[in-house]
Amino acid sequence: MKVTDKNYYSPTAHRAYMSVSQFKAFQKCPAAAMAELAGDYSPERGRALLLGSYVDAMLTGSAREQEQFIEENRSELFKKNGDPYADIEQANEAIGRIRKQPLMMKYLSGGHQKIMTGEIEGVPFKIRMDSYKRGAYIADLKYMASLRSPNLFEPMVKYWGYDLQAACYQEIVRQNTGERLPFYFIVATKEKPAHLAVGQISQWNMDTALETVKKQIVHFQKIKTGEIPPERCEDYGCDYCTSTQILKEPIDTDLFGMSAAQIKAMQGNIL
Repeated sequence: MKVTDKNYYSPTAHRAYMSVSQFKAFQKCPAAAMAELAGDYSPERGRALLLGSYVDAMLTGSAREQEQFIEENRSELFKKNGDPYADIEQANEAIGRIRKQPLMMKYLSGGHQKIMTGEIEGVPFKIRMDSYKRGAYIADLKYMASLRSPNLFEPMVKYWGYDLQAACYQEIVRQNTGERLPFYFIVATKEKPAHLAVGQISQWNMDTALETVKKQIVHFQKIKTGEIPPERCEDYGCDYCTSTQILKEPIDTDLFGMSAAQIKAMQGNIL
């Protein structure tokens, strides 16, 4: 199928193509990813996604797209008296500061929401870029909690899987144009005041991340096509596994609140 602005997020496109978000969903919990594809499970999106989409629309969308986004989400953006909610007001402050940063606006001035398709290890793959300038760069806008990683031993970009995103985007652009372009993250945080940054991910990090994708994507595609059953992660933080879990036996109360991986590690150490 031909992927367009209108059908990019459709169930049909999701079934036909892998994407970065879908790949990361399979990494986290194959069973949850398959349930979502089947329409049996809808993850809670929360305000974080809304805020990110709002900032993206206000900075890279056309006037018509901005107006449409506001109309479609008016009740979540504004109070009954018409005033914006506090987090939207804070986002507006960050947007205003970004607009005053020539370097940030430079990398946000490419073609907005550019769609391309290709293949990784024979698996159809789709991407949608926040900002793309042929022969120059790929850029992605992030409105996030902090520049600090939740894991002190893992860089923020790797912790959130942004290195996978950069690698896949670069590879699909290369397949379409023959160009291996640098990748930039345009970042504003939700802190007061917002921290602003422009980051370039190294080619080494992208090469390493692409190898990770290549090693796992065929397995995920076989799950997606029904060749092998999807594994459940059974992690404490997985809403899908938590909501569909069947308890089989008691566990030591010292293990309450631990993920499946932590429990397995603990049991292995005990044995």
